[in-house]
Amino acid sequence: MTTATSSSFIPISVSTLVPSLTFGLNLFQSGEQQDRPVLYRGQDYPLTNVDLQRLRDRGVSLLYIEQQDRERYQHYLRELAFESADDPEVSSSVRAQALSSVVRDVLASAFDGQDNSATVAAATQLGSATAEIICEDSFAAKDMSRVLSHDYATFTHSTNVAMYAGILAKELGHDQATIQLITTGGLLHDLGKLEIDERILCKPGRLDEGEFREVKRHPTLGFVQLAARSDLTLGQLMMVYQHHERIDGRGYPVGLVGEDIHPWAKLCSVVDVFEALTSHRPYRTPMPKLRALELMERDSGKAFDPEVLACWVEITRSCWHD
Repeated sequence: MTTATSSSFIPISVSTLVPSLTFGLNLFQSGEQQDRPVLYRGQDYPLTNVDLQRLRDRGVSLLYIEQQDRERYQHYLRELAFESADDPEVSSSVRAQALSSVVRDVLASAFDGQDNSATVAAATQLGSATAEIICEDSFAAKDMSRVLSHDYATFTHSTNVAMYAGILAKELGHDQATIQLITTGGLLHDLGKLEIDERILCKPGRLDEGEFREVKRHPTLGFVQLAARSDLTLGQLMMVYQHHERIDGRGYPVGLVGEDIHPWAKLCSVVDVFEALTSHRPYRTPMPKLRALELMERDSGKAFDPEVLACWVEITRSCWHD
């Protein structure tokens, strides 16, 4: 039986595997020794729906592929996310799972490239695809809540914020074109963090005054990078610049009050804080989602727009019960 060390493997979600689509990769599963995955299904033996159901019945949510097959898997995910809308075997939740993985991968590459034009182009394409799935009649917010990753990375945080923002925008009554713009703005909202020293962003302890002052520069840094572009709207730019402003004027970088804050920035603020509280951070473990909502509700009308926060609370309470 084939074995290897886990460093030569990457995990993939069982929920992204669809028998009707060509896959053709060796699949591995955890063995008795956690660092030595073993062959589950060779590339010449296609998966069936029965196989997938058996995995789910056993509580298996992750399989593994070899590191060398990562690019082929990403190609498969793109096909699943962008080209499978008419396949009856592919639900909106499966497409959302694939899209989430694609967005993280593309956004990470775009951020690493330090090319604003390429980043905006990628964010626009991904924002459009995300809005399309979110606006499908069969899509439910709980679908997205099950597929997002919560490791600590700027691109992961931005992916989650964008998808949360799209869900919230839909519930607030925005049309698909606006949801697309808001989702794209969410993907770009933390662009300024790429200019902040990684040692500060990943510091495991409490930031000192100087470090916190440096972090607080990221909305301005992101805005300066994007402000001269003609392919972004005012609302998207304000999501970048104002997502840390507070209704009571105690936010940053300007200290705006109430109606001086753009509506899309108010929306972004809610999902940005929720995502940050409920994901892994170098200095703490994730907070239970309902506990995060309780803390945020204490700041309704102070940090957050009451109507926007109440809408997000309604969405999330129907999705999570932890």
